[in-house]
Amino acid sequence: MTETLKNNIPAYILCGGRSLRMGQDKGLVTLQKGEFITHIISTLKPITDSIVLITENEEYSRFGLPVIQDVYPEKGPLGGIHAALQHTEESQILVFSCDIPLLKSYVIRELIRFKNSADIVFAKTEKRWHPLIGIYPKGLLSEVEENLNQNKLRLIDFIKEHKYKAVNFIDDAAFTNINTPEILARVEKNLV
Repeated sequence: MTETLKNNIPAYILCGGRSLRMGQDKGLVTLQKGEFITHIISTLKPITDSIVLITENEEYSRFGLPVIQDVYPEKGPLGGIHAALQHTEESQILVFSCDIPLLKSYVIRELIRFKNSADIVFAKTEKRWHPLIGIYPKGLLSEVEENLNQNKLRLIDFIKEHKYKAVNFIDDAAFTNINTPEILARVEKNLV
């Protein structure tokens, strides 16, 4: 089934973080013929016309997309979600981390199908939650900001304080967080 209509939900890709385990900016790591970020952008383009990158790294401007920075730097994913919620004019946003280059469009479309079932909608596999493959409402901006001001930064704890829907998926490569050189090598070997 091919959907021709795009959604009006803007997508924000969190490209911040220190990338300590990878040793370089994760979004700019190459996998096959493109950087992680280009794989994610290619997956998102058929779904939404609005893709925004959240990063302080000026190198991301070469992708031709809007780039914004965290209002609360060094506060992890919750800080990135805050920047996205503050930036958007829409009632909901899609949020993704930059280290999931194997993400598939069916995952995003399935999340969108459940977008009105809870405040926060995100992917879940048998082994773990994937809150950085999710949908967040603009209405939570003040609560996110309050948590940041109180230095309550655990995203899972924040989610558990709200009505959420964890959409179940079969555990497959689409959810692989590639955040170490070892995981990258394993993924590259499996893609050959």
